[in-house]
Amino acid sequence: MSRGGKNKKAEIAAIKRELQGERMVSLTRLSGDTGTDEGEWRNQVIWQNFRITNCTKTNAAVLGTAHPDYCEGKEAASLNTQDLFETVLFPAGVSGVALEKLSSTHAHYFGSGFEKVVGKKLRVFVSERFEYDEKTAKARASNKMLAALRKLEARDLVVEQKEYHERMKERLSSRGTEAVKPPTFAPSQTVFDPDHRPRYASTKMQPDELEERGGGFDGKGGGKGLF
Repeated sequence: MSRGGKNKKAEIAAIKRELQGERMVSLTRLSGDTGTDEGEWRNQVIWQNFRITNCTKTNAAVLGTAHPDYCEGKEAASLNTQDLFETVLFPAGVSGVALEKLSSTHAHYFGSGFEKVVGKKLRVFVSERFEYDEKTAKARASNKMLAALRKLEARDLVVEQKEYHERMKERLSSRGTEAVKPPTFAPSQTVFDPDHRPRYASTKMQPDELEERGGGFDGKGGGKGLF
């Protein structure tokens, strides 16, 4: 098989040379631009022939020849397939996933027929590694695997909550070390200003203005009509 004039065997040999002496190489770096036909084909060749960790995540990496778990060929394809199916089966829980969906998911990443890549039929592979119901044609992760996953998720949640509380403590302690600033008030008038004289609340007039209008403080005139 070839793509764009490239021979598949030659491409596998070229990829292996890039993995020589390495422990891990980023899948993105190794496959190139998967937005192009050439990049997509090279990515599928890697899935078919070399071991990938964190296969569907952004930090996916290909194991190099210096890694103790390095493998290639159908062995690598089988392990990649199992990891890929787990990413689909684990979220589904006891409900399971139809065999057809697993088949289409596999074809998307591997770009070739299941039996040709893995070396056995899909139903046989799923029955060996997961729980398969012949009546519903659905596969699901075993109860043991699901229980282990729940434990792992619970442990991760505890760690996450602990880290959150630690961050909050640090934030609160950093706030406590800041100097408390006094509240700001409007400037008060502490020096007497003869041009700024108080006015009476009832008349809004100053004392001199009140006297000029004949309403002095001698008791004359100002009190008429009050009684």
